[in-house]
Amino acid sequence: MIRRAGHILLLACALAACAGPAARGQTSATVRSVAPNIYEVAPEQIPPAQEATAFIEVSGTASVSVPTDQAQVSFAMETRAETAEQAATTNAEAMDRVLAALRGGGLPGLELETFGYSLQPQYATDPARVRTIVAYMVNSNVGATITDVDAVGRLIDLAIRAGANRVVSIAFSASDTEPARARALAEAVASARAEAQVIAESLGYRLGAPLEIRGGAQHPVPRPMAFAEASVRTLQAVPTPIEAGDQRVDANVTIRFALGPALDGR
Repeated sequence: MIRRAGHILLLACALAACAGPAARGQTSATVRSVAPNIYEVAPEQIPPAQEATAFIEVSGTASVSVPTDQAQVSFAMETRAETAEQAATTNAEAMDRVLAALRGGGLPGLELETFGYSLQPQYATDPARVRTIVAYMVNSNVGATITDVDAVGRLIDLAIRAGANRVVSIAFSASDTEPARARALAEAVASARAEAQVIAESLGYRLGAPLEIRGGAQHPVPRPMAFAEASVRTLQAVPTPIEAGDQRVDANVTIRFALGPALDGR
């Protein structure tokens, strides 16, 4: 049964072919006609044509500062001796003194760890270019974390006076940055929306709904502080001034807004 053309989708057609006389030595093929297969598709099942949506794409950024409330400091003990055993023994004694001094310093929230132990020979080359071992160098490290950033100077003084001869790193961080991340994200989104609003109204349109959002807020890492290792002798003589500062949380978003209807009177 054939219905209106608007409701009929022809998905297959009759196949027919005309065959000429068979070539000598070949078998002739029989050609059959195939009836067409006709399927009916309801109008509501046909997907509508996609219409292009006008849009505005903008970016917004924000930065929020968070006071730091903990510090991480690492020290190194370097010892040198003629034999490996003597160098290792001297280094172990220095390590014990530093750990004892830090534990007895009354530092708030103190956490200690040791890491990065190494023992290496030291060479000398004679005029005949023959290398010989003249000493052994041992390097061990102590990492300290405290929850009072104002006590970092005292922490350094205690370690150096006990035998640490190198400050490897100093870093400050905030223990909870989630509220700052949420605030930075909200400010970045508000900045992007305000910019899109101005663009849309300048074009004579209302701002539509957001179509796509990309971006986010970072999880900040501890903020390192540059430190002059050459000032160890000075640090033994005077208190060490250290300023912690703040940690910064950055957010960046890109939002695509639909362009809404025209403004009244436009």
